[in-house]
Parts: sequence; structure tokens; C-alpha cells
Amino acid sequence: MITLATLLALGCGTADRTSQFDEAAAPTEESPPNLLVIVLDDFGVEASACYPDMGVPRAPQPNMEALCNRGVVFDQAWAHPLCSPTRAALLTGRSAWRTGVGQAIADEQIALAEDEPTLPRLLTDSGLDYATSLVGKWHLGIDTAGPGLAGFQHFTGTMPGHIDDYYHYSKYSNGEWVDVDNYATTEQVDDAVAWIRSRSQPWMMMLNFNSPHTPLHEPPSDLHSLDFDAVGADEDLDSLHYVAMVEAIDAELGRLLASLGDERLENTTIVLMGDNGSDATTTWDLLSPDHAKGTLYNGGVHVPLVVIGAGVREGGRRVPDMVGTIDLHATLLELVGVDYESLTDLETDSQSLVPYLEDPQAAPARDHLLVELYGSRVQDHKQGRAVRDERFKLVRIETTGDELYDLLADPWESDDLLVADRLSPEAETAYQALSETLDALPPVPEDEVEEQPW
Repeated sequence: MITLATLLALGCGTADRTSQFDEAAAPTEESPPNLLVIVLDDFGVEASACYPDMGVPRAPQPNMEALCNRGVVFDQAWAHPLCSPTRAALLTGRSAWRTGVGQAIADEQIALAEDEPTLPRLLTDSGLDYATSLVGKWHLGIDTAGPGLAGFQHFTGTMPGHIDDYYHYSKYSNGEWVDVDNYATTEQVDDAVAWIRSRSQPWMMMLNFNSPHTPLHEPPSDLHSLDFDAVGADEDLDSLHYVAMVEAIDAELGRLLASLGDERLENTTIVLMGDNGSDATTTWDLLSPDHAKGTLYNGGVHVPLVVIGAGVREGGRRVPDMVGTIDLHATLLELVGVDYESLTDLETDSQSLVPYLEDPQAAPARDHLLVELYGSRVQDHKQGRAVRDERFKLVRIETTGDELYDLLADPWESDDLLVADRLSPEAETAYQALSETLDALPPVPEDEVEEQPW
């Protein structure tokens, strides 16, 4: 039985369940690598066993820990604060002010313009014989044609931002809606395994779990180790449910990795990431609602990111430099040999992480990193932009103005250096440079793009 006290004792997430991830061999050169991008929904660094202990209980995560131990872990990775902008940036390599996707998509039919250089479309346009698949959550429009129009040849999953019941829901698959009476995390891995096993050519898959997004719940008992019958009335049930959901993801992730087999695994590049920070209701009071998911603060944008497998040399190491999940766009294309600048005239904001994967001594890829949050469904006091350098972060809220934080001394952003006019010469220089970066950007669109005529 694992209760709250036991979870606290676990610290970094040591579990009885052993990892099913076998050490991968060196990548082959006979064919381009398969690409497997695994996205967890509302999964911040405080919840990941791959990151330093932040004083909150964590789920046992042996399979995710095995990935981190064999791959390259990015300690300072940012995503956008909400699901849709992160997914749009990953697919296109373009910032929210370019795509128009600055908030969570609701009733928009199709959120991405026809000419956006999406990752699956560029793989196809490059002439490489890649099969492309999206399994799980889409959340870039409610039109079921959206994934296909974005370049995915195969899609089975859900359209909106969440499902109402993880045990009973509807998914869109092979051109029709199907009622599902199977745990969603299990169903998504079942779908991923079936599609991958049927591939004979190189493939690219995005596996977008709905979990651990709300509704918070108890997963099937064979996928987690908590005893909810023993949970006391004074314990944080929401956070315990979240812990169990993360453990269930890890268990099913182990099943997926084991299904790949050694030969396929050694020629697959795997990305594991969160799409934004955790919801405040699941962080054991570590984060307030104004500093968690849906905000420009680190609790909303600092996410786990690890890359492992084909293309990674000398795994088992960490990168301290700032990077963005937007950078996966250029990274994955470079790994398979695609020069995407020759395939599109659109400007992109993605910086390839391949140098980090190949060289432990790689120089920093960025001098600043930007995230945005705007739209009619975002509260006024949360709308704005944030930009950082290696040490300082400028948050510019539309209604209240600028805030400046020293991320080395104050990673949870509790001490605004601008409040008492306490800028050191170094902070003053950084503030001016970061301000100029934001000043140079065009205003954000009034709302995300309207439905596009594909």
C-alpha cells in the first residue's frame, strides 16, 4: 500500500515496478530514424522523477526515469502555458504571434493556416517515404479533417482539450466516431502499438496522451500502486489522483517501449515532454493558480523534455541551457536530413537541438527564449509575453506592465526586481535587452486565426 506518507518517502520516484526499457544500441545508418514524440498533458517538472526533488510527492516512474538516464535531459525547457499554443509551435516551429494560436482552442474549426510548415507535411514534401500518425489528443480545432490537413496520414484520437470520462468516451478513428469503453491511456497505447507494428517504412508518430489532464480520477488498479481506500479525509485527493495517473502513464509507456523490439528501438528517436506546467490543483500547494498552468510564470511553462535514441551520442547527461519545445520542429527535421528552409518561405523560430544531442560540449543555441499567452478566453491579468536569457526573465502582462526575475536566485518568481527598483548593473543590462526583444515584436493578434479555407 502506498499512501501520502509513503509517497513523500519515495522522493525521486523509486518504485517496485521495474523498467521495461532496454538500453538502445547505436543508431543505424541504413535508413532514417523513426520519430516518436510523446506528449503528457499538464505535466510540469515538479511532477517528473527526472528532475530535482521539489518537495512534493511523485509517482513511481521507472520507465520515464530509464529514458532520462539513457537520453539527454533539458533542465531549462519551456513550452507555452497552454495545450494548443505548444502543439501549434511544435508542429510549425513558429511562435504564437505568427500562427495566431495564443490560447486553448475551443470551438474554432481549424486553427492552423493551410501554409503552415507542419512537421508531418514537411516530412512528406521532402520526398522521404515517411508514414505519419497522430494518436490521442489533437486540440487544434474541432474539425475532424484538421489532423489530415496538417499532414498526418493516420489519426485516431480526440479533438477537444479534454475528455469527460477516461473510461467511456468517443474517439475519431478511420473516418468515423467510435465509442470507447477502455481506459483512455491504455487505449491510446493500444492504438500506437497497432499502428507502429503495421509499418514497414520509416515512421513519425505523435502520441498525445490526454492524461494527466483533468478529470482527475483513479486509474485501473493494475496500473498504479496507491491504495485509495486508505486515503485519509485530510489528504489531497486531487493530487493523489494525479500521482496515480502519472504512474499509469509510466506503466503503459513501458508496454509501448517493450513492443517496439530491439531492432526498431535502436533506430527510433524518442522525445518525452510536457505540453505545459501542471494545474495548481495537483501541485500539493507548491504553485498558486497565478503561477501554474495557464500563466507565463515558470510553473506554467517549465516542462520536462528528454530526447533519447537514434541521433543521441553519450546519453545519460543533462543540458543546462534554455531551450523550447518549439525547437523540436527543427531538431526532428534535421535528424532525418530535411532542410526545411528549402521547403517553405515562412519564417520559423525553431532552433535545432541536434548539436546538444551530438556533442556534450555544444555551445548554447539561444540568447533568449519567448513564450506568449493571449486571446479572448485568457483572463486579462494573465495575457502577455515572457522572455528570458540564461539568468533573467521579463514578464510583460498587458494590464499591469513589466516584472523582472532572477531565475538563478528565484526560480519560482516570488521577488520582482522592478518593484523596489533594486536592479544591479547586470540586471539593468538584461532588462534593457529583454525589453528591446519584446518591443521589436508586432502586437499579438486580437484573437487566433479564424477558420481557414483549406
